[in-house]
Amino acid sequence: MPRMMTLPTRVFVVHIVELLASRFFAKAKEIGLMKQGYVWILTNAITDGLSLMNETEFDTMQGVLGVKTYVLRSEELEAFKSRWKNRFPLSDLSVYGLWAYDATTALALAIEESGTSNLTFLKTDAMRNMSGGLGVSQYGPKLFQTLSGVRFKGLAGDFRFINRELQPSVFEIVNVNGHGGRTIGYWMKEHGLLKNVDQTEATMTTFSTWKDRLRPVIWPGDTTFVPKGWEIPTNGKRLKIGVATNSGSPQFVKVTRDPITNSTTFSGFCIEYFEAVIQAMPYGVSYDFFPIEDLDYKTLVYQVYL
Repeated sequence: MPRMMTLPTRVFVVHIVELLASRFFAKAKEIGLMKQGYVWILTNAITDGLSLMNETEFDTMQGVLGVKTYVLRSEELEAFKSRWKNRFPLSDLSVYGLWAYDATTALALAIEESGTSNLTFLKTDAMRNMSGGLGVSQYGPKLFQTLSGVRFKGLAGDFRFINRELQPSVFEIVNVNGHGGRTIGYWMKEHGLLKNVDQTEATMTTFSTWKDRLRPVIWPGDTTFVPKGWEIPTNGKRLKIGVATNSGSPQFVKVTRDPITNSTTFSGFCIEYFEAVIQAMPYGVSYDFFPIEDLDYKTLVYQVYL
């Protein structure tokens, strides 16, 4: 992880199991990777479990962004969560549990609709050493076909298949601040980024930027200033700029050496223009001017490739 501080990029995508996330970010904060200028993006493998984290874990993840599966709140969902909490008080329920419940419900509906409630499983010679000796149902093809057409409102949202795949999920964009995740927008396959999940096309501007489609982000270092995403690495090479001392046009380029301190200063229109461009660039560039004596610019240019 310390090697990450020497890289030019300051944007990192984290895709690890939820149990390792707190340890990962605790170490990142310890070595200085959670300060201003860095950007951390979490995949839903971590963000879907934010509700299960404690305050100490949140403290190490301040300012990170993440995507999580959006689950629409409903009376059925709240009632199910209440029953779950009463029966399993020490076990929290994540979106994966909701998916598992909906998948089981879909299978039960498919069995009822296909009329295959009396399932039998046959063991073939080819399957005896596979899948723990599980048998194969002769109703498999029929059940599969029925399952592809099952549609219902599940705990995690509308359950239906499109081309034998579940419909694309709506993702919630989360910014970790304080002791939880703050929703700053949503992502849908049809519309991309949206401030509100029920936003209509009429309220969307064609040429809007991501800033217009998301709520304000608080980045690592407790700042709203958007990081550049790139820096000169600590072990990177600085840009070397040769400046001819005998330019003949001091108003454009002038090299002055202090005889007491032996320091060299560079001035003139070209120097000021170059420094203004560097300041306006969206990322930092480290550079040094070097005085070149006894050479004109034509000879100096020929040495660039050497």
